[in-house]
Amino acid sequence: MRMKSFLIHIFTLARVSNIPTVWTNVLAAWVINSTASETLKIIPEISDLTFFNGSTLGFLLLGSSLIYAGGCTLNDAFDQKFDKEHNPTRPIPSNSISPFTVWILGILELILGIILLTLGAGCNIFWAFALIGSVVFYDFIHKKWIGGIFIMGLCRFFLWMTAATAGENFTICPQTWIWGTVLGAYVMGISLFARGETKKHETPVQYSIILLFGSPLLALVGLVYWNNLDPIRVFLINIVGLVAAWIAFTSIITMRESKKDSIGTAVSRLLAGICALDATAIAFYSPILIAPILCCLSIAVILQKKFAAT
Repeated sequence: MRMKSFLIHIFTLARVSNIPTVWTNVLAAWVINSTASETLKIIPEISDLTFFNGSTLGFLLLGSSLIYAGGCTLNDAFDQKFDKEHNPTRPIPSNSISPFTVWILGILELILGIILLTLGAGCNIFWAFALIGSVVFYDFIHKKWIGGIFIMGLCRFFLWMTAATAGENFTICPQTWIWGTVLGAYVMGISLFARGETKKHETPVQYSIILLFGSPLLALVGLVYWNNLDPIRVFLINIVGLVAAWIAFTSIITMRESKKDSIGTAVSRLLAGICALDATAIAFYSPILIAPILCCLSIAVILQKKFAAT
């Protein structure tokens, strides 16, 4: 029983409900960077996935999951004084787990994660260390500096770039940069909009709404720019783009309701919506992967019923 309770605390600290979004991030980044051409002028071809390697994918998924879990775990370690006052049910202030254990656990997860990504998945060590640095810096600074939300966006951006170089493919294509930037902007948009809505004396950051719709907007630009895409891909891109837009729209509506926990519900939905962003991106290059990515969205929503996403 104690072991089961300990595991639940570990999953709570790791915000395990968000880990499926990490899986889709790294899968999409790896596939896009291994498939896209070095110029935007060439229409994306459907990937034959010849580069695909089960071992690389396994190390990529596990390593990135550990880094995310480590970052979230250390977030509680850094925030224990704040949580004692504002979130007393979190594992540390509720005395469910000791601060020392949380520190050790978070550090070990980060170390093991970077080893798996660089030595196992063959990711570029520069991007991997940039990822680790941004994660730790965010944990340290986010309660002290409003600009911490930009560091949060960088965490996802560096995760995308790290995964893109899996299999020692260190050349990053323009389309990888673009989709990675959209991902980072989306994550910043979540925090910016939520912050604007919670501070009633301030005008909500309206431009943050644009960031939340970045994925479907970029997909629309892609459809116009590459206007000779085959009909099946056009259809699928439109479908998943609409799913991403629907998640953003309904979350904004929910966030502006006066119901209790409406902001938390909307933010959780937007976090799960990261999977829809990845599905929109992957639809240009490997439509066959849309289904498993959307399954990850469903898994994230289900896990949110047990483990808080924020």
